[in-house]
Amino acid sequence: MIRKFSALCAAGLLLSGCGGSDSDESSANLPTITNAPQMAVAGLPFQFQPALSGNASAIRFSAKGLPDWASLDSTSGVITGTPDTGDVTAYHPFQLVITKDGLSQPFDAALTVAHTAEFQPRQAVDFRATDYNGDLRPLRNDLSNGNLAGEVMFAQSHTVKPNGNYDRDAGDETRSHYKPRLIALREALLMFTPEASETPVTVHAQLHQNGAPIRELALVHPNDLPASDHEGRHRIEYSTRAWSTTLPWNLVRNGLSVTFIVNKGAPDERSGTLAAADIDIGEASQIVFQSIRLGMLTHVDHNNGHFTLRDPVMAATDYFQTMPVSKMIMASYADMELDRVIIANGKIYDSVSDSEGGVYSGDMRENVAKSQVSVGINQANYGVTSSNMSQRYGHVFKQITNHHAWGNYQNGRQGHGLSGGNGIGTLYDSWGNEASHEWGHAYGLGHYPGANLTEDGRWQRHHADSGWGFIAHRNRMRDNLSHNSWSEDKLPDGSHFLGRIPYRYDSMSGGGGGNRFSHYTHYTSYTARIIQNDLAQFPIPDTSYATGYKMWNTETGQYEPHMFTDGIQPRVPVQVGVPVATLLGGYDPDGSNAVIYPVFHGNYGNVFELPKPAPTGDSCWLTVRNGANQQKQIALAAGRHTNATINQFHVNLEADFRPTEATLNCRRNGSVAELARTSFDGQIPELPPAAIVGQERGFKQLAAREIATLNETLGNLADDAFPLVDANTQVLLASYDSAELINALSNQAKQVFQALQQRQKHVSSARALITRLEHGNASQTEIRGKLTDFLIQKGYIRTAEDMELEGTVLRNGNQQIGLIPDENGYLPVFNDADEHPDAARWLMSARGSLHPVDKPWLCLAPTSGRLGLAQCDPSQENQQWRHREDTTLQNLGSGQCIDYAWHNQTVLMYGCHGNGNQHWQGVTVSGIPLLAALPGHILQTLYQH
Repeated sequence: MIRKFSALCAAGLLLSGCGGSDSDESSANLPTITNAPQMAVAGLPFQFQPALSGNASAIRFSAKGLPDWASLDSTSGVITGTPDTGDVTAYHPFQLVITKDGLSQPFDAALTVAHTAEFQPRQAVDFRATDYNGDLRPLRNDLSNGNLAGEVMFAQSHTVKPNGNYDRDAGDETRSHYKPRLIALREALLMFTPEASETPVTVHAQLHQNGAPIRELALVHPNDLPASDHEGRHRIEYSTRAWSTTLPWNLVRNGLSVTFIVNKGAPDERSGTLAAADIDIGEASQIVFQSIRLGMLTHVDHNNGHFTLRDPVMAATDYFQTMPVSKMIMASYADMELDRVIIANGKIYDSVSDSEGGVYSGDMRENVAKSQVSVGINQANYGVTSSNMSQRYGHVFKQITNHHAWGNYQNGRQGHGLSGGNGIGTLYDSWGNEASHEWGHAYGLGHYPGANLTEDGRWQRHHADSGWGFIAHRNRMRDNLSHNSWSEDKLPDGSHFLGRIPYRYDSMSGGGGGNRFSHYTHYTSYTARIIQNDLAQFPIPDTSYATGYKMWNTETGQYEPHMFTDGIQPRVPVQVGVPVATLLGGYDPDGSNAVIYPVFHGNYGNVFELPKPAPTGDSCWLTVRNGANQQKQIALAAGRHTNATINQFHVNLEADFRPTEATLNCRRNGSVAELARTSFDGQIPELPPAAIVGQERGFKQLAAREIATLNETLGNLADDAFPLVDANTQVLLASYDSAELINALSNQAKQVFQALQQRQKHVSSARALITRLEHGNASQTEIRGKLTDFLIQKGYIRTAEDMELEGTVLRNGNQQIGLIPDENGYLPVFNDADEHPDAARWLMSARGSLHPVDKPWLCLAPTSGRLGLAQCDPSQENQQWRHREDTTLQNLGSGQCIDYAWHNQTVLMYGCHGNGNQHWQGVTVSGIPLLAALPGHILQTLYQH
């Protein structure tokens, strides 16, 4: 809507002026101003012509307090200018002064500058508008101490309320609420939806910590809420009414309160406070992941699914967005291939296991991969030097050690995977639902959690109240819906949004993987709460604390030294998060068998002052030497930890010690026996730095890498008159703050970025221009004319004739794709040797979008495995196509090709195989910038008559 902002003085006072005059005769001798400025819009030209009554001859105008973007014509009194985004304000008072014959009369007025986004309606479905049953969701009021009402939501890994996220009704679980709490020391998207009667120009949030002001943030307009990652027939956004801003990680802590101010500084300013007591903030927790490839009497393989090893920075950043944790470390070990192993009964293998192996079976899977390696690495980082070989151990802090393991068994070389829990991940792939699911077991989750709480099993899957997520490193909301899926039949609202789009299942309940922004499954709010509670119980190693460990205090809102209360004080680390040389193996203190494995090299581990062996009595110890003739002796248990198994040992040394030899000795009845001796090369293999995300590290590692990529990509476009970037580059550009990019990019890349940024401003201004003219009841002809003039002025076309489009029919033999969808929204196919009258003529833009010439505001897109038309959106990868050399048409979003199905004469999406039914002729490419740059709404205004 277009608002007219009233001048400060009432209309009656405006006629006589406000603020006094130079002469009592001024009212009689000077004209008066009888109108007030209309609202200005950021990015659009503004003009205010004062309307005068009385004798207006020979007068001059001056102004006091005009904003910098506005200028005054002293002869006509016209105020003109184009405000920018930084000029948005609900109220900027100024004085317009009329002077005649030495007499002056000031008139008080005010300017209002609206967000450009206010005139850029998203035309999206509001997910938050309806509840589980599909009914309108009532707006909750979370504010007090003021005259403003509205609902507050936070988004981190999940969207949560300020409080009341866990509210169980054991008598009727359909009335229960299961969500995680807000996570301390983690960036959060703050969303505020004012009550329906409010139509703010601006919204600000004043942040206080324990009552003291710490920062004020301007919220962005609801139309600029981070976009959803949803892909499908309809655009779906989390909310179309929520104002939003991002809370920096260090401000999210207990004691935070937020005062929301609508139209700050204006006469109609209103405010209300979300009190600190009403914001339930949970612990600032941490988790460490270790990953290794392990060959047991065989070699290791490398494949794309080893995500945590292949790309630990992206893996950590990605998985972090799915779970409620404050900080995450994704560490790596160098590949290890063992040619001798020892198992729990003390037997040593040097060629093949005695057992058969499989995905869940094999003695080496159990005793070597899971116990000696995964548990061993965990125990080495806890400062425990030896333990049983049955995987029974205490967890000092939260760490999961994953292995991609293979073993040589009686039935041949076998890989292990699909298993997790107890701080162990036995994985084929460390991405996708396998990883999310198996790691879920390590948080205490079973299969189908919550499934039996209600008859409809709602808690095992997502639903209207299970939470969306916030993919912070992509500045995207993460939906909980299946993508490119639509039921033609109306289904229950509880399991299908709008009764049409199925909700996703939880990772522990048969869920699938992620989407184009994520390789992992998004946990439901039910399981996320369990995960959060599991992580919250563990301390975090930190050498700056006297006890060596810290825990978050939700009362004080800070870390404090952790005192272990079970009577057992773990060893205090002397170094945390440093490269380590981990010595692992097994030994029988009651026998003679032992194996010391080659050094396991890791890029992130903890080092301790380890116990030295006793000088007398029965004891076992490890002696480690290096090339500098330095030696360390570490005490191990002198007897079995349990009669059922031999012992395993696990010791972390700083990597720079560079071990060259280790011996394992035991003293029994005064006699020392050497059980094992192994030599090492003393080298440290090259490993990537550990990936750390969250808290002070944010996503800096990923940002450094991606900005380097942008430097190269944009730099290569420096000579293009009209640079176009692919969907992936658009994603990267949208992930970072403009100021951050400008400071980081090279001069060449910066110029391209600024050109792209300017183009985006043009698109925003064009959309706002259309909307404002529509609200002003301009005719379509007038709107089209002004829009055409704007595009000519900005260089998108030279003349109106440049808008003429010519295309060709898309053919597969005699098969031609039509334009008018059937009742299900699918495009038909016509079989005709000649050009069929109902066949569409198509044109491909420079960015790869396919437009029907008759309706160029629509774009070809997959829908439920078939083909349909959607409003063009340059950011949607599923609207981009590649006409390959073999004439197949491949969708860049799905990777599939358009396929003619002979059995039912339809076109559908199918894997690209290159057979004859995937060859399409008639793809005409247009270089006209309009099609490549403008969204469907603008194109429709230009072309629809």
